[in-house]
Amino acid sequence: MHNPYSQPGIRIPFRLIPTVAGGTETGTDDSVDSRDEQPDSRKRLLLVEDEFLLSAVLSADLQTAGYDVLGPFATVTEAMHAVQAESFDGAILDINLRGELVYPLAEELARHGIPFLFLSGYEASNMPVPFRGHARLSKPADPAVLTHAVRTMLRAAS
Repeated sequence: MHNPYSQPGIRIPFRLIPTVAGGTETGTDDSVDSRDEQPDSRKRLLLVEDEFLLSAVLSADLQTAGYDVLGPFATVTEAMHAVQAESFDGAILDINLRGELVYPLAEELARHGIPFLFLSGYEASNMPVPFRGHARLSKPADPAVLTHAVRTMLRAAS
């Protein structure tokens, strides 16, 4: 029997666009300053995220915004090794990595003076007190909002 369909697989590039909090996608975000479209110089970001599709989308969005992405790392152990062995300018951290909380990694980043922000569904009130002052975006984050938050985090650290 002849199969009229081509072999399975994606033949064209695609991009997943998460919806914003209201449930609808918007093309612009008025809270993001248009002067912040491109970073001043190419920065390297550590990405710690255990959800494969989300990490792929985040990596693509950050690269499109002009950043180099180290990772993604799906466990605290893998990310800790990267902190010891690699050089990077900032980090984006999911809080819960397959049941393991990322706070030991956040403490290590703080000891090294590396800025980071959280990208998680956790509310600030559920976080340990020392980390409540760090930037936190809810998943899914609009790419423009994420880029703006990263840029703000990196500028504040310099």
